[in-house]
Amino acid sequence: MMKKVLFLFAGLTAMMAACTSNNTEKHIKDTSGMIALDTTFTPANPAPENSSNCYLYAAKKDTASLKLHIKGEELTGELNYNIFEKDVNKGTIAGEMKGDTIIADYTYDSEGLRSVRQVVFLKKEGKLYEGYGEMEEHNGKFSFVNRAKLKFNNHITFNPIACK
Repeated sequence: MMKKVLFLFAGLTAMMAACTSNNTEKHIKDTSGMIALDTTFTPANPAPENSSNCYLYAAKKDTASLKLHIKGEELTGELNYNIFEKDVNKGTIAGEMKGDTIIADYTYDSEGLRSVRQVVFLKKEGKLYEGYGEMEEHNGKFSFVNRAKLKFNNHITFNPIACK
């Protein structure tokens, strides 16, 4: 009789363990299903609106114009330089806005040749200050050697104007 009680006790313990194990698995499955239902996403910073902005540089006999089309952080536009006693440079820019800095490639025609060079502008108090510094050529494109060493003084300052 002792064997039957021991056998019965072992069987009941095994059945209870199996029942408890199934409940835990169901509970885990149900919880993960609940988490998967909550998948909404709200961006921390809403995307900036699209805009077009125009700028002009004029000093003595030199002029330059810049028209920017900004979509989020990406930008495109037209950039033209008419520097006294130098060939006119007309072209397009494409790049991005990082905080208060525009970093772009300027593709332009001058002296019958198409060229590409990097341009960097610092936006401050509504104006754009063109950065300048040492450049080097890589695969037909001129880029700044070290953007951290660029100078943004009043070398060429673009003032905002109404777009035409």
